[in-house]
Amino acid sequence: MAPLSTLTNAQLRDRIRGCIFGCAVGDAYGLATEFMTKRTAVRLYGNGPIAFGREPGYPVWEDDHRHIEDRNDFTDDTDQMLLILQSLNQTGDGRLNPINLACRLREWYHHGIPELGTDPGRGLGFTVGAVMDKNIFTTNPFRAAFEVWDQAGRNLAPNGAVMRTAVIGLESFWDESRVVENAMAAAKITHADPRSVMSALIASVLISRLLRGGGADAAIDSQRIWNARLSDPAYEQELLAYLQRGTNLRGEQSLNPPYDPLTPANRFEPKDYDALKLALKEEEEAEAGGSHRAQFKDRDPRDWNKDRPEVILRPEIGWAGVDQVGEDAAMGALARSVVSDYLFLVIRTDVAPASTQAGEVVQQKWAQDLQAHCFPQNIDQLALGNGAHLGYALKCVGVAYYGVTRRIDPSPTTLEYVGPVGLFRGLVEEVTLAGGDADTNCAAMGSLLGARFGLESGMPEGWWKGMQHVSWLQKTIDQFADRVLASYDAQNQ
Repeated sequence: MAPLSTLTNAQLRDRIRGCIFGCAVGDAYGLATEFMTKRTAVRLYGNGPIAFGREPGYPVWEDDHRHIEDRNDFTDDTDQMLLILQSLNQTGDGRLNPINLACRLREWYHHGIPELGTDPGRGLGFTVGAVMDKNIFTTNPFRAAFEVWDQAGRNLAPNGAVMRTAVIGLESFWDESRVVENAMAAAKITHADPRSVMSALIASVLISRLLRGGGADAAIDSQRIWNARLSDPAYEQELLAYLQRGTNLRGEQSLNPPYDPLTPANRFEPKDYDALKLALKEEEEAEAGGSHRAQFKDRDPRDWNKDRPEVILRPEIGWAGVDQVGEDAAMGALARSVVSDYLFLVIRTDVAPASTQAGEVVQQKWAQDLQAHCFPQNIDQLALGNGAHLGYALKCVGVAYYGVTRRIDPSPTTLEYVGPVGLFRGLVEEVTLAGGDADTNCAAMGSLLGARFGLESGMPEGWWKGMQHVSWLQKTIDQFADRVLASYDAQNQ
């Protein structure tokens, strides 16, 4: 039997770590300009760098949205990705249980992640919050998500599903049909719009194909059968029917879809908040000087941005730039194969509003929009800092696809931008300085880059090792990787 991946287990472990850390690092770095226009970002940070991890740069601008204690810490994007990881670890069978995840999200909404001391529901977006406020959320999340989407005119396609999807592409990465099912389930518990679901799906599938060795040789990739079920028309109908779950398109049958029966393996059990908070307090008290957050607690707002250095543009950044390096041919082909394989989901779905203009088919417009965002001519075409559509799902997955398909700069002018590490650094810096929903955009892009290049040689060491909660993250990721690779080895025998 042919191997399920061309990568060694050591390479797979490194890419699993890279994917999850890539999400967390991108999320934390991008917070510096979240919800800013590009003009504001450049005024505050010039052309960078922004201080991050163990590396110097312009300090993060403090305002009502971000503070010095937030430096090097991830946001709700990574929080929610970690909830998916914990849910998958609990069930342990490779399948995401939507009810279990919904319960974890509701718990996080009220208690944060107590083992890390994070604030309840920090940074929560409107759509996810509105869905979680529904009484039926923990029993029928698909319907709760549809009701919010339907009440908003069926035109909301936010990025709250794609931002947390990294871990979905790692779980059972060798079985694309399982990845697809998990991605759709993880998205649909809070997002009913097919564009949001599709964004999470194609990000997850691309990650899984990267872990199977894709993206290195276009000729070899073109001969591979990534998901054998795609040749079966019945499978396409199955996925289209999955999009209908929770909607009113088929009456009671779709409004109240069946979920897996509760078992000891998938039944949600609340965390012991008091014990976890006590353990965290003892850990922080043991740290020299206290925790990072404790050091800056109760600061006077008048001290925000005090003694901030003057912004001076770097005469030379050190690499060509995201548009100038061009596309890596093999990566571009792999990314296009993913979009092509699953484009039918937005073209043929009946989960859609009425036509927006006379004679215009909404689904065709969605398909064109998806391709335009994933394969733009340049980064400005994505208008990341456009305030009207900052959180658009296709904008987020689009910049992630655009970033991960870039070539490594063949002739950088400084060592910081050499190789995969330099590409990661340059892309995250440039996307952050574009403003908009920068933390989410960088989280999605960082996870794809981590899946492509891994952790050890794929991102700046001073960045990921300087993260808050780095020890906890390493332990959590390694436990997840141990389980995934054990399942992979069993399947590969």
